[in-house]
Amino acid sequence: MRKAKAHLLNSDYSGIEYLLSAYGGMGSINDVVLGQSYNNGVFDWKSRRIELNEEFAKLRNKAWELANAIKRSQ
Repeated sequence: MRKAKAHLLNSDYSGIEYLLSAYGGMGSINDVVLGQSYNNGVFDWKSRRIELNEEFAKLRNKAWELANAIKRSQ
């Protein structure tokens, strides 16, 4: 995301392609889960972590929508 951001801040269109490429396949940004811990072989969640991931999902989806809109406009 830092690389995409740097390109976009320099008005470099390759940042759009780089950003969109982060959304597909195994290990993509869609697989990121925030705030989990792994204790004694078990994933540990707390309610705030669920809210954190819901907010991250909204931001991740908005970034994808904006990048796609820019790509379509080119």
